Amino acid sequence: MIGGKSLQQNLLPRCLDIAIEEDISFREGLPLDYLHYMGLAHSDVENPKRDEFIKKITSLMTTMIQNYSPVDAACDQMGKQVIIDSLPPVLTDVEKSCSIHGHGEKWDDVRKCVKGNMEVEPDTMVKLIRKGCLRLVREDDSVCIYHNLENARVYHGREPQFIEISPELAPAVEFLLHSYPEYVSVDSLPSPSVDENVEIASVLYDKGLLITGEPLESVHVDDSDDDDNCVTNDDDNF
Repeated sequence: MIGGKSLQQNLLPRCLDIAIEEDISFREGLPLDYLHYMGLAHSDVENPKRDEFIKKITSLMTTMIQNYSPVDAACDQMGKQVIIDSLPPVLTDVEKSCSIHGHGEKWDDVRKCVKGNMEVEPDTMVKLIRKGCLRLVREDDSVCIYHNLENARVYHGREPQFIEISPELAPAVEFLLHSYPEYVSVDSLPSPSVDENVEIASVLYDKGLLITGEPLESVHVDDSDDDDNCVTNDDDNF
């Protein structure tokens, strides 16, 4: 029950805050004479006022739990802590070859260019690299994706790693979570537009959270360039 205890400790203070904010009953003052019949010295004394006071408190507590409990939000905070505490996943060679972990942009000192530039396209097939490697959490007016891909091997050796996204892109992340372990095309994500689908997929891919159905091909500026898969730094041309 340690987990259940922690969940309730997280849930109840927020539950009370919401109830006080939204329901005037939780902001009413206490009876002026309540100390005359409440407390240890009065616990064995029969008193209609005492009975009414306890009934009112019980009713408020029931209303608070039934109507103002942000259970999902509390569970997300628990899940966020699990992500913060966990180690990054161990990836297979195949997973590395189909993700940023086996590719990524690198500067070539010899040819003076960027190698390994990858781009996600609308028809790219993708899935999360692990379902348990991220948690979607609403915090105030923003939505954050907490992940463990960049966690240190030393416990809490790094600050919590997260990506802040617009609320409009959150359904795309939810879709990937619910689709796992199946691959889905980027253009099938439920964002407002294809461009936004590519945007969120690219952000997740660049952070190492997505794996593609096949290794992505490197892109380069000029197909006629002798240095294949190499993006030249324009500053070197002057």
